[in-house]
Amino acid sequence: MAAILTVTPAASLAANHPSVQRVTRNAFAYVPTSAASPAPLVVLLHGLGGDARSFLSQFKRDADDRGIILLSVQSSADTWPKRPPNDSEADVANIKAAVAQISAKAAVDPRRTTVMGFSDGASYALTVGLAFSDLFPRIVAFSPGYGIGPPLLDTKQRIFIAHARHDPILPASNTKQMAEALERAGYAPEIHWFNGGHAIDRDMKKAAFDFATAP
Repeated sequence: MAAILTVTPAASLAANHPSVQRVTRNAFAYVPTSAASPAPLVVLLHGLGGDARSFLSQFKRDADDRGIILLSVQSSADTWPKRPPNDSEADVANIKAAVAQISAKAAVDPRRTTVMGFSDGASYALTVGLAFSDLFPRIVAFSPGYGIGPPLLDTKQRIFIAHARHDPILPASNTKQMAEALERAGYAPEIHWFNGGHAIDRDMKKAAFDFATAP
């Protein structure tokens, strides 16, 4: 049977040898020894055909350096749904259950809770983040292809999007159109361009974690 995360708030957040642990059937968490009380929480959404645990491993050093709790959720299918989210949808339920579980076991800062995704996961990070702004005051999207906004918008939400200028998989024009739409709606998204392919750029990742941990 997979181990269940058993840390509690405050001093017991830190373990001598932190490891990735399963917190629900669909999610894994990593609580670094450097985690503060309360700590920023970053919810990770993988790309098409991705694996939640493997995706989380790409960010462990960032979590160690900054004292961030990571929570990586597995999609219920090969990728995330391309439709407006609601509470009856499996992926929404899985994300909310995972956030509730980690929040019950570790001291999480709700003001610095970010949903962060790559590719299809970035598209869903935008979609689910916009739909549930009370849960996710911050959104980070690395190379998204789309974003579906809800009828009621919370323009106080902070949004960070990074995209390669010549992305061969999901064109930069997608992000340009989304940025314009967000600005027309009243948001002030941070849009970051870089040279490279369909990947998470190292400098963009650093900037995104600066964004996620800022006061």
